[in-house]
Amino acid sequence: FPHNNSLAMALFSSPSFAQRCLFIYPKLQTLKIFRRELSSTFRIKETNNDEVHEFTHPQEFVKMQFEPGEWDPEKKDPLYKPPFKSRAKIMSAEDFANRPRVGFEEEFNSYHDAMVTLTWMNGEDNDKIYQTYLEFMSKSGKKTSHEYIMRVLAQRFNIDVHRVAAIVQMGHNEEQYRKEGKEIHHDLQKFVDREIGLEIKTAYSEFDEVQPTEFVEDPTGVDGLGDYNQRCAGYTRVDDLVDVDDCVDKAIIRDKKNARLIIDSHIYIEDIDETKIDVELSKETKKLMKAQSIFQNAEEAERQSDFSPMSGDGKEKRNRWKYVAVMENTRKKKRISRVKKERQIMNNIIVEQNGDLRAATVAEVRSTSHKPKRIPRDFIVSNVKAAWLRRTLQGESDAWGRQEAPPEAPPEAENQEDTEEKKNGDSTEEGSAEIDNPTNSDE
Repeated sequence: FPHNNSLAMALFSSPSFAQRCLFIYPKLQTLKIFRRELSSTFRIKETNNDEVHEFTHPQEFVKMQFEPGEWDPEKKDPLYKPPFKSRAKIMSAEDFANRPRVGFEEEFNSYHDAMVTLTWMNGEDNDKIYQTYLEFMSKSGKKTSHEYIMRVLAQRFNIDVHRVAAIVQMGHNEEQYRKEGKEIHHDLQKFVDREIGLEIKTAYSEFDEVQPTEFVEDPTGVDGLGDYNQRCAGYTRVDDLVDVDDCVDKAIIRDKKNARLIIDSHIYIEDIDETKIDVELSKETKKLMKAQSIFQNAEEAERQSDFSPMSGDGKEKRNRWKYVAVMENTRKKKRISRVKKERQIMNNIIVEQNGDLRAATVAEVRSTSHKPKRIPRDFIVSNVKAAWLRRTLQGESDAWGRQEAPPEAPPEAENQEDTEEKKNGDSTEEGSAEIDNPTNSDE
């Protein structure tokens, strides 16, 4: 068991201690992430067959407890998609996966049978999500996490976390365009929203079905042949003494417990400036860097001034190439597991630029081919997260948030320039006319 007395007391005090051991033991390895010991306390009370789950997360900015949604096909993420909540009725995932594969018709009879919902997220909903994001980030403390905020917004608006990340990034891009004075076509967006809304209304009226009033995500298993986990490949004979309904209820409770444990033990990626964080170096790499420094100092001392590669003639020199190398001892190389190799993929990477040899930063490694595997929901908001860090750490007030359009050029100045040009043109025409037509006195 992990070093947590409250967890041990809760387990030993429970009458079903053996069952809880079978449930928690396979998940103990997930409770230690990023070399942190689990400091959360999980306590389950049984009162009138209702379970009350209490927890305290090790990260101080985590204030919300998420409700499990739909699992991904690999059964690893219980928040893969939000639960389906809409007044539009569709077929269940289990019935859709076990529907007959052969029929006399080429298409479904209705949207209900096809497990399809026609919805559209308009510009007002996008702006509401982005505004909520700005409010959450403005009220946050010193430590923040865009991954956690995306989860909060996804739970609040009941949409996918990747869609929330894309909406936030799009809102940030529009604000930056507004700051640069670029035109944003909001009228076109309103026209598209209105036309698609009419199209959805007409489509549902053809089948005499109720259309959804708000945007809703497609449930898991709507594509192709349906959810494979919901498919029944065969039948199993059971004794009459077996209570099938009770077994199904226990399986649902076990699934919820598993989802709750994965959600509460997740460690979110904190917002940090990766340009200030160096990768880890081994003793051999540090020893080689020290030897290179000694050799470089000795070489510069013996070099003549006439043969200096960077002469002091006062001319501006372009920056030299930046070289990145991965240090690895092939003689003492040991075979390690795939998981351990993924954790150490950013170690022992050095950079040489303008004669300086140093450890590479995390941001530099992410821009090379040796970068670690990207997390999609974190990579989508990478630009807006970088802008948030520039505002909070470097004080760039116009790097993040709502922006104002630059002031337009006053029309008076343009009119004044036009009038001056006209006056100059009129004066030149009058002068030429006087030369061509002299007066009688001059004659």
